[in-house]
Amino acid sequence: MFRRLVLAGAIALAAGAANAAPFSYDYVEGGYGEVDSGDSLFVGASKSLDKNLFVLGNVYAVDFDHGVNGVYLEGGLGYHVPLSAQADFFTTAQLLYSKFDVPHGNDDDLGAIARVGVRLTPVAKLELEGSVALSSNDFLVNDGLGLSASARYHIDPRLSAAIGYSSNTELDGAFINMRYALK
Repeated sequence: MFRRLVLAGAIALAAGAANAAPFSYDYVEGGYGEVDSGDSLFVGASKSLDKNLFVLGNVYAVDFDHGVNGVYLEGGLGYHVPLSAQADFFTTAQLLYSKFDVPHGNDDDLGAIARVGVRLTPVAKLELEGSVALSSNDFLVNDGLGLSASARYHIDPRLSAAIGYSSNTELDGAFINMRYALK
């Protein structure tokens, strides 16, 4: 009898893991974050191209406390690999363009940002994400290594809200955002 219960439990767990919802790489999002001594509003989107490959882009409107404002535009490709039903490894590579109004005129720069990270769902409706990024954009950071971590609560299968912290990436401080999954 005990063996049958163990076998039934194992089958139920395997079926649950097999039916777990995959991470969505088809979404639009928007939010607010801190940037050094300023604030940023941002919008972003991601679209799957096939099972593992996706395209992504973001726009950040930045307003620094010392009167400097401008935008970051970024776009590129990403690749993700499921580690389990509850975990995904991802990597992205994006070009990053910045244009700012500064006291002596305009300052613009073209750079890149590469990121590797993991997305986890330890319990239902909660998603944790952590990543390490390498940036090359003189206005953003001088060839810096950055970290980012967030916790996302899935209000329903498509709508979610996140709070997190980034250091030396597009953002440099706390952020919040809302995401709508297209699939």
